[in-house]
Amino acid sequence: MEVERESNGGFPEPVAGEPVRLVRCRHDACGTATRVRVPRALPALAVRRVVCEGCRQRYDCEGVDDVEAAAAAKVVPSRPESRLWKYLSIPVAAAAVIAILILVQGSDAPEEQPSSSQAPAGVESGGGGGAATAAGGAAEASGSSQGAELVKGASYTLALPHGWARTEADSGATFAASARDGGAEATLWVQRDPSLDFPQFEAQSLATLRQAAGSAEVTDRTTAPTAEGTIVTLAADPPAGAPTYEVTLRLAGPYRYYLATTVEPNASRDAADGAELIHSSFVPVATEKSG
Repeated sequence: MEVERESNGGFPEPVAGEPVRLVRCRHDACGTATRVRVPRALPALAVRRVVCEGCRQRYDCEGVDDVEAAAAAKVVPSRPESRLWKYLSIPVAAAAVIAILILVQGSDAPEEQPSSSQAPAGVESGGGGGAATAAGGAAEASGSSQGAELVKGASYTLALPHGWARTEADSGATFAASARDGGAEATLWVQRDPSLDFPQFEAQSLATLRQAAGSAEVTDRTTAPTAEGTIVTLAADPPAGAPTYEVTLRLAGPYRYYLATTVEPNASRDAADGAELIHSSFVPVATEKSG
């Protein structure tokens, strides 16, 4: 799927006629300020990786100015095949993927109630012991969107890529899926422990990944005014010929989310891109009902 990279900071244009938010991202390396148009429902902080209008290089945008363009700002007319953002070929901010899927599929799909299960070793609460309560029991949304399906759980949403299928979640996991060609898999654990702060959760998760993959380090950190807006990415440094491991850590309400993917060294491009999409589209949505 071709990606629109020559304008709008590398982001596909919003759907014609929809309210638009305009944000500005400065590229310190060349001094160019690139303007990006996104759906109005999307927060400015969701714009993270941008293609510079000046030097055409992709960069991480650390300081975003919310210009707040008029709701009727001009956008490029959409073609029928581009009603959705073309997110399958580029890493997109999590909220962007979910927002677009919800616009197309609707937000009234049924949800299952949370279930209780044991969290994986090393992701359990370090406090009073006992089994951690998963916020889990994912409920699949009806329909599909440009090859990706919106999965709605009691406390999260994510996009299930084309060529992937849900699998049985064991070992206390809340969600599991794998590429149909066997090249990659994803697993989500949700732990209920309001006493576990983010630094403690991060330390436990690093230990868990080291135990599973032999190494672990923080490769990306998106900070926010609150812990619930913070995103931490962990990855292993596997030897040649070994699988690639990546973990996304999130927090919402009393829940701690550990989303892990494994990509085999001989995985297809579709399988590897699917693992990236699952990480990019994952959004915790803990509510009173899910607690």
